[in-house]
Amino acid sequence: MVTGGPGSGKTTLALLKAAKRIDNGLNPGQQVLFLSFSRAAVARIADAAKQQVSYEKQTALSIQTFHSFFWQILQGYSYLLGLPRQVKILLAHDEKAFSNGIDRNSPLWSKWDKTRNKMAYEQGLICFDLFAPLVSSLFKRSNSICSRIARRYPLILVDEAQDTNDQQWDIIRSLSHYSQIVCFADKDQMIYDFLPGVGPARVSQIQEILSPLIVSLGSENNRSPSTEITTFARDIFVNKIGSGSYKGVSRLHFGPSADQRDNAIRKSIPILIKKIIAETGKKPESIALIASYSRGVAVISSALQLEKAIPHRVLFDEAFTVLSSRAAAFLLEPKGQQSVEEDTATLLEIIGLAFRAKGKSSSLKKGTKCVLYAGRCRDEKIPNYKVALAAKSLVLKAQQRPLTGDPGRDWLTVKNEMKQTGESSFDEIAKTLDYLVAFSRGRHIREGLSETWMQHSAYVGAREIINMALTQEQLYSDTEESKGIYVMNTHKCKGKQFDGIILYRQQYHSPFVWYGELSPYPFSRRLLHMAITRAKYHVLILEEVFPQCPICAPYKL
Repeated sequence: MVTGGPGSGKTTLALLKAAKRIDNGLNPGQQVLFLSFSRAAVARIADAAKQQVSYEKQTALSIQTFHSFFWQILQGYSYLLGLPRQVKILLAHDEKAFSNGIDRNSPLWSKWDKTRNKMAYEQGLICFDLFAPLVSSLFKRSNSICSRIARRYPLILVDEAQDTNDQQWDIIRSLSHYSQIVCFADKDQMIYDFLPGVGPARVSQIQEILSPLIVSLGSENNRSPSTEITTFARDIFVNKIGSGSYKGVSRLHFGPSADQRDNAIRKSIPILIKKIIAETGKKPESIALIASYSRGVAVISSALQLEKAIPHRVLFDEAFTVLSSRAAAFLLEPKGQQSVEEDTATLLEIIGLAFRAKGKSSSLKKGTKCVLYAGRCRDEKIPNYKVALAAKSLVLKAQQRPLTGDPGRDWLTVKNEMKQTGESSFDEIAKTLDYLVAFSRGRHIREGLSETWMQHSAYVGAREIINMALTQEQLYSDTEESKGIYVMNTHKCKGKQFDGIILYRQQYHSPFVWYGELSPYPFSRRLLHMAITRAKYHVLILEEVFPQCPICAPYKL
């Protein structure tokens, strides 16, 4: 087990270990397996592997998320647990829609948990949360399957081992009987301990059960060695007030009005760029603006789109946004002149599902009405309600609208048509499509739509293309380089690194102290520590003048 702080060289050491094992020889069909939680971490590790592992050896290195690894196993063996032969993934946004947006704290959760297990065993629809429990059950029932998987991967490297839940840990422990396991851990980076089965005892369990050789890299900093970013992050974490400023860390305040806030958000980017140029002599290739909550992400993205829009990519995990994209995809698909009622019904069902995913009572009512109106449309009578009439008008436009074959332009046309209906549901969907920023982040969507246009001169199967792209995005890593400007919430930045980051603080929609936490705010400090250490060259804290942050206010920046 290798322990160490952010930027201490854990990934580098892992890749050197992998290359050494490959040099020592593997049997035909064998690979070294590198497991990590996030797609971003997998992409970062894959990029590092290109620099540190020769091209010939890279084919013998399999870098995967836990989910993609488990899914491969379930595709081959889940029928042995009584599931259908053909299994499919129930994507996260679909699960949210089917469950009416409830969360684990809801008294209805246990009922939904039974329902989703039933869906897995009867329909072959498996949600992400069930991947690990099913694989764990499979390994416990069959040593031969476990050993067969392990024989393919004689060395397994486990990134962020401190964040494994009980079932993931059971799987690693089962594989350890047949494969060599190397765990990489940092207790201070544990930010998912609010999830079931994740807790501070995991590192101790690894030591107790696997009896590993312990290698400590301590607080060595290879990510931002010429700065004091790591020192600042550590001081935040342990509640230590430094005597002076920190190299590579600065602060910018903004006033109380929305205009002052938005101007500060836009100005913070060139300010950060100038600071990095002054410190390194070169322009940054990647910048992240990080907010605590999704509401803060929306505020930042909105500010960047004012006046002269600043191109950026939003990383989000909102079911409503993803489900709304299906409505736009449906309106891109070719429409028959004789099926207005049927197409109107389908569109109403799509937006009804999207609103159900929100989980709020008003949204659930809206979703229920849409499904009810869809049934009436199929009786060949479109009801005289605004949302149904707006859906019909969009279908009629889709029948007559000339398309360009440029997915981005045609997507924008559909979005504007939704806004022009003047109906609140479609206006809300149109606004959230801005949040998706689909064609600056969805390479697979863009390529899929372009390909189907070249084949058919129409967007045939646009919804299926988007479903496949979203599956690819949620299950596998995106190997596109992390260049440009990114906007995300704090949890989304874990496993990533950027040349510079802007930490945005506002009391209500992006506080640094999480709601209800008491002083000295240990969870909030740990989260800030993780976010700060994502930066290589500079951290800019962008915060409102008043009220002051109880964590950051004492520091001289």
